[in-house]
Amino acid sequence: MTHESASQAGDPHELLATVRDLTRQVRVAQRGTWFPLLVFAVITLIAIPVYRYAPYLDVFGACRSDAEHTVCPAPSPTELGYWTVALLLAYAAIAGFYVRQSRQRGVGTPIRPYVIVGVVLALLMAAAASWLTFHPLLPLPADPFSDTVKVPAGPVAWLVNGLVSPMAVIGLALLVLAWVERHWALLAFSLGYLAIGAVMGSQVIHATSRWFFLPHLLVPAAVLLLGAAAFALFRPTAEVQA
Repeated sequence: MTHESASQAGDPHELLATVRDLTRQVRVAQRGTWFPLLVFAVITLIAIPVYRYAPYLDVFGACRSDAEHTVCPAPSPTELGYWTVALLLAYAAIAGFYVRQSRQRGVGTPIRPYVIVGVVLALLMAAAASWLTFHPLLPLPADPFSDTVKVPAGPVAWLVNGLVSPMAVIGLALLVLAWVERHWALLAFSLGYLAIGAVMGSQVIHATSRWFFLPHLLVPAAVLLLGAAAFALFRPTAEVQA
């Protein structure tokens, strides 16, 4: 009688352990973390020739010029247009990848929240950057060509300008993907990526070279490529058995 009671009491625990193990296997089978990171790295690298060779289109009439220099508010409409289109295409490619992976593995992936958030963030970035062109947190001084005029950036301006950057949009969307995939390693990576973006966004580069932007693109691209390689190399191969 005692043996029979112990056996009955152990059955629910075994069932719960089995359910948890199946849940873990499903989450593992759903993951495709390396692909979004690779896509974002690619569009970041493609942005290099856009930043270097695309002309600044003064569509808002906000540039100021003197005999030798021209000062224009950032971001360039050309660069902003590139990032908006590139991010939307990236999320379309990522959604297609996860749908194809779900069909191959027979396990559905709840990727829709991630794609929706990513698209919304990309559109908000474009809208916020356009609004900041007309309502800059740090307006140009009366004499923007004077080396003695310095306008310090406050914490609010630094935060807002950082949040409308492509790095922030990618990092925030990766946080959503970490939640969708229940992926603690991706969560840590996303927080580290956002921290790198915050540090780089707080730096002001004074240079005459037309390649001054390279660190702001090469560093994020390198981080994303390394992350994609690491997640692809160490991804579990376990799948849910029918």
